[in-house]
Amino acid sequence: MQNQTEQSTLVSNTHRTISGQLAEWGIEFSQDRVAQLSIEQQSQLQTWINVGVDADEAYQTEFASLPEFMENELLEMSGELTTEPQETIVEQAINAYEAETPITNNPYLFDTAAWHLWRKAHCHWHHGESLDFANECILNSDQNEHQSTVSDIHQQLIQLFPQLNQTEHSLKILRHKLKKTKRQRKNFIQQQSQLLHQLCESLDSVTDEITVSPQREEVLQTLAPKTESTTGASLSQTIQANQYASLGSVTDGPIQLIRIPVTPPETNRVEVYLQQNSDGRWRVGHLWSVVANALTGQLSRGSRQPDQQQVTYPTEAKALINEVIYLSQGIIGVVEIECQILDYLNLLEEYPGQLAVCSKCHCHYVVDKDNHPDYCDQCYDASRASG
Repeated sequence: MQNQTEQSTLVSNTHRTISGQLAEWGIEFSQDRVAQLSIEQQSQLQTWINVGVDADEAYQTEFASLPEFMENELLEMSGELTTEPQETIVEQAINAYEAETPITNNPYLFDTAAWHLWRKAHCHWHHGESLDFANECILNSDQNEHQSTVSDIHQQLIQLFPQLNQTEHSLKILRHKLKKTKRQRKNFIQQQSQLLHQLCESLDSVTDEITVSPQREEVLQTLAPKTESTTGASLSQTIQANQYASLGSVTDGPIQLIRIPVTPPETNRVEVYLQQNSDGRWRVGHLWSVVANALTGQLSRGSRQPDQQQVTYPTEAKALINEVIYLSQGIIGVVEIECQILDYLNLLEEYPGQLAVCSKCHCHYVVDKDNHPDYCDQCYDASRASG
C-alpha cells in the first residue's frame, strides 16, 4: 500500500512539473490534461521541454518542433495573428532583452512566423549577431499575406454563422407549413368525397321518386348508381360495352368500356368510358361502385357519361390517362381502391401503346407474342377450363 501511495505521488508530481514548465512558454496545459496523455506522449512532451530549456539557456534561435498532438492542442486555443511589420517585432525583441525579459515571454505564441522572428531577434541581439533579415522579408511577407487571408476567411465565417442559423430556422418553419398544407389538403379531399357521396344518395332518392318512360327506364337502370339491394351479381353481369354504344349520338362513335382492376368483392367496379366524336376527338366518362365499409356494407358510387363532358382530347390514350388521374384524386373515398387506380395509371405510363383491352373482362393487358388475340391470359385460361 505504501508503494502504491508513493507511486501515485510521483505520477502526480510529474504531471504538475510538465504543466508548470509548459506555462513558462505561455501554454496553458492543466495537470488533468497532462494526465490524459499516454505514457509515450508524456515522454515526448518532457523531451521537448528539456530541449527547449537548453535552447533558451543557450539563446538558440530554433529548437525541435512541438509534438504533433501538442500542435493540435495549440490549434484549438484562441489567438490572434499580428499585423505589425517586421521592424516593429524586431524592435520589441531588442527592448525585451534590454529589460532582461526572459526569452520564454514571447508574446506571439499563436503566430508562428512572428514567434520565430521575435525569438531570432532576441537571440541574435544576445550574441551580438546581425539583425539584417532582408533575405526573409519576401518569405515573411508571403506568410503574413497567407495568414491575413486565413484571418479574413475566419471573420467571414463568423459573420455567416448567424445567417446560417436564420436560414435553418426559416427552413423549419417552411417544413411545418408544408405539413400543415398537406393535412389541410387531405381534409379537403375527405370532405369532397363525403359531399359527393351525399350527392349520389340524394340523386338516388330523387330518381326513385321520378316516373320514367319505358324507353328511358332501361337506360337509367344502366347508368344510375344501383341501390344496395341490387348491387350484387347483376352489376357485374349486365353492364357490357354494347349497352353503352346505344347512348351516343348518331354522329358519335360507340362507347368503349375499359375496366380498372380492383380488389374483391366482385361487386366492386371502376370503369372508364371512351367515345370518339364526329371531329375525331375523344370524350371520356366513368362509373364506380365500390364497398366503402365492409362492416356496414355502405357503398361509394358515382358516374359521368362522355356526352356530359365538354372537354375533348386529341387521342384515346390521353383521354384515358386524364380520366384515371381524376379518379385517383380522392373522389371515390376508399384509400385502397385509389391506390390501385394509381398502380393502374403507372401501368399505362410504363407501357404506352403496348396495352390491349380484353373482349371478355374489358381489362387492359400487355400485348406480347405469347398472348391470345382479344383475350387476356386469365380469361383465356378460364374459357378453356369451362370448355
